[in-house]
Amino acid sequence: MPQQKPTIPSRLRSLAWVAVPAALLGLFQLCKGSQAWMNVWVRQVTSPIKSGVSWLCAFLPFGVAEVIWAAAILAGVGFLARTVYLLITRKGRRKRLLRRVLALGSAALIAYAGYTLMWGANYYADSLADMTGLVDRGTNASELYTLLVAFSDRASGLAEAVERDEDGLYVQDLDALFAQATTVYDGLLEEFPCLEGAVRQPKPMVFSRILSYMGFTGFYFPFTGESMVNVDQPEYLVPFTLLHELSHQRNIASEEECNFLAILAGAQSDNVDFAYSACMAAYIHLSNALYKADADLWADAAAHLSEAARADNTANSRYWAALESPAKTASQSVYSGVAKSYGEADVMSSYGACVDLLAAYYFDYNPDAQFWN
Repeated sequence: MPQQKPTIPSRLRSLAWVAVPAALLGLFQLCKGSQAWMNVWVRQVTSPIKSGVSWLCAFLPFGVAEVIWAAAILAGVGFLARTVYLLITRKGRRKRLLRRVLALGSAALIAYAGYTLMWGANYYADSLADMTGLVDRGTNASELYTLLVAFSDRASGLAEAVERDEDGLYVQDLDALFAQATTVYDGLLEEFPCLEGAVRQPKPMVFSRILSYMGFTGFYFPFTGESMVNVDQPEYLVPFTLLHELSHQRNIASEEECNFLAILAGAQSDNVDFAYSACMAAYIHLSNALYKADADLWADAAAHLSEAARADNTANSRYWAALESPAKTASQSVYSGVAKSYGEADVMSSYGACVDLLAAYYFDYNPDAQFWN
């Protein structure tokens, strides 16, 4: 039977798969300069959609986001295998290859356009500074030292209150942590009411180990509004990761701002597991920053961390060191490139936005924070 040529309507449909997402991306480029328009889009369009879809997904015991990712990967492998098969067994290889490449490009364009509209717009809406009045004004070695000592002392005290296994490492029932996570922000909402909004309990990833090989501890999937958490990582940072991903549910796009909010919410919480995890995350950020700024001050401040807390950090370092690979480097580079394409860069920060925001909060915005003394 002779091969039929594409009809005009089928060609128009094929063109539409490219033209529509391209037009939406073009419209986004025109509008992204207006913060007011981006606020309307995020608050009145995408947020209700994500809230509704995440409400439905919450009834399922597994992450729909993980199923979609797995299906997309399998579809990609199948598409590649089918392409190779057709090129080997059929005539017209050049034209066939071109059609397959165009189909793949169209799918990628649709996915990118969807991600941009559902999440990329958040980078151009109100920032954390716009919503809270908290200004990232940079920091210095002296302030870093004060912060690191305070968080080291706080973490060391909490390290004696949390449960530990026979090896002396932090351990806790993960189901309990996931169930408790959504309430940890309650205290912070009184101070930052702009963070109010419906949030859903994060979900543990089945393929957590694969996420570790890619260098990620969790992710927020805007298409379903789900927060997925890597439970293969050392357990003492799982509570902090839960809080980080819940910050994304509150429309905070910046990774560094989410780190800051997760530390703040956890450290001020009465829940010892979340408080310990948040303080240890703060210790890691502040320690890295102070070491670069003044190694002598760092050595003095780091000495405040207890042996129990130090054991958790050592286990964490060993865990990630064992998973170093080209795949991790590549995935981190891709993610960094995507984030930078939406303007996420620390050009105003001296040691990273998370560290600078901590300094701004504790020295300027709220120097009398409850746990500080």
